[in-house]
Amino acid sequence: MKVKPGKSAEYRKAWEKYNKPIFDKMIADGSIVAYALVVEDVRTDGDFTHYTWIATKDLAAQDKARAEFLADREKRSPEEQEAITKLFTELTDPDANRTQLTRALIFRLPNQK
Repeated sequence: MKVKPGKSAEYRKAWEKYNKPIFDKMIADGSIVAYALVVEDVRTDGDFTHYTWIATKDLAAQDKARAEFLADREKRSPEEQEAITKLFTELTDPDANRTQLTRALIFRLPNQK
């Protein structure tokens, strides 16, 4: 995400209110193993300022994580859904959003220390 200048604190507050509880629930039920909200400390090309990462055991858990967010938003009233969308739209540059999926395979051979 690219948070608009001067809006970082508001973005974090909104993220912690609307996103963190979903991540905490997924940690508790084991569907994800880790997550974080990260702020780019050393500026690169200005494409983004904040990003969220999650670690899952497999790709199916990625699908479950997406479903958890959709379910959370869908259970809210249309007015609340609109307010959440408006809030995040006001705090970020929607055109500067990007997603990345990285898959790590770790091999362990017999007798390897």
